Amino acid sequence: MRDHRIDIVDETFIRASPEVVRASLDDQAWVAQVWPHLTPTVTRDRGVKGVRWAVTGQVVGEMEVWLEPFRDGVVVHHYVRGHRGPRAPRNVATRHTLRWKRAVHGLKDRLEGGPASDTSAL
Repeated sequence: MRDHRIDIVDETFIRASPEVVRASLDDQAWVAQVWPHLTPTVTRDRGVKGVRWAVTGQVVGEMEVWLEPFRDGVVVHHYVRGHRGPRAPRNVATRHTLRWKRAVHGLKDRLEGGPASDTSAL
């Protein structure tokens, strides 16, 4: 049997304060839109440094968004560690990564005043 391990690592710089970026992580509607394929449960609230969740659904394991202040903004680190869920598509890691990149770049555009993002595709 093949190992269905999922390991995702991503980093995106956003020119905004960690507090402003963190506010999006507290918005349950945004979280549900970004990760509709997961059921996240907060396991560690790190305040302005980010959040760690236990996740079930198409991925079973843990997920984290860590906010690292850097110069005039923040590096948004995103980690997922776990296994493919029982009814998950084979390419769940790729789908998750693409969904996250659309969401975090939409957030970046909104916070930095860039082009309007279409989050309806999420």
